[in-house]
Amino acid sequence: MKDRFDLEQQILECWNVTNDIKHVTEYVLDAPLEPNREDKISNMLIGIEELYNLKFQKLFETFEQLIAEKKVI
Repeated sequence: MKDRFDLEQQILECWNVTNDIKHVTEYVLDAPLEPNREDKISNMLIGIEELYNLKFQKLFETFEQLIAEKKVI
């Protein structure tokens, strides 16, 4: 059974997207040019997108559960 602390933790985890974007940006700006660099960057961004789709889905499911149980208003 989840509570508002689970919701808060999931919200905080979702803020990590900004750090992940920062890491990709640093790679783009600092990494030496290499073959297939565009593919590597695309794969990183696709991975971040999939990961955060899952995190936000989990977050929303927790939110819906807490609303249904009247644990948050």
